[in-house]
Amino acid sequence: MTTGPYYLGVDLGGTQMRMGAVALDGRLLADVISVPTGTTFGGDALRGNLRGMIEQFRAALPGRPIEALGFGIAGVVDQTALSQSPNLPLLDGVDLADLVGEAVPFSVALENDARCFALAEARFGAGRGARHLCGITLGTGVGCGVIVNGKPHRGVRSQAGEVWNVPLRGSHLENFLAGAGIVRGYEAAGGTVDAGLDAAEVADRARGGDPPAIAAWRSFAEDLAFLCAFAISLIDPEKIVIGGSMSQASDLWGPVLTERLIENKTPIVTAQLGAAAGVIGAAALNMPA
Repeated sequence: MTTGPYYLGVDLGGTQMRMGAVALDGRLLADVISVPTGTTFGGDALRGNLRGMIEQFRAALPGRPIEALGFGIAGVVDQTALSQSPNLPLLDGVDLADLVGEAVPFSVALENDARCFALAEARFGAGRGARHLCGITLGTGVGCGVIVNGKPHRGVRSQAGEVWNVPLRGSHLENFLAGAGIVRGYEAAGGTVDAGLDAAEVADRARGGDPPAIAAWRSFAEDLAFLCAFAISLIDPEKIVIGGSMSQASDLWGPVLTERLIENKTPIVTAQLGAAAGVIGAAALNMPA
């Protein structure tokens, strides 16, 4: 049995905290484990759950030392503090490096979750081998991580990649390029919005030939093309990787994206690592570049 060290990665979101044990080559060494979070999830809960989860991996991987712990967090990570994270209000403004350092006996690295996604896909997924990459996540919101020279790029105020608030048609990009934006686009195109309607249902309707649903996804695709063209012009990456729940509807937005970017030479590909990208990318924060 291999007894070399491994890296822990944590994906901390508004509904759950997930942890994985990751080898240096990006492989998960055991099943990812999770605990619920939410608006009442604070420092004591974070410390207690971290200790318990770490012990589970020590039991599952006996004799293998833990090299370090990486954290991917929904929000803006400025140095070691978390901000702009409304889904985790008790941790907003908290110095997480100090907080986590009280619970673990090894080094800790923290980063925005979109950058962790981009790093995972650049190192081990659809962007494997790319030193300059843009990773876009499409789901409840829109996120973007930028990798430059193999490392996550934060910018001066840790705002690099915060594309959700790019001005667009009197609002901002996330108003259109997210799950709720698809529903709004469907209604604007004349579709009937029932209670509980979501992007997945609008996708099913589009595949069934419903004209307002087809129009909603076309508008979504054109806005995604705008974002990709924006990223290509600004960053000139080797690849753009698109992930998140909305990537499952690539059959609806992909052809329009190709049509709009027909002269583009930057490969635009869908993510390969799925839900594991967050923990793998967080673990990779501590791996050699």
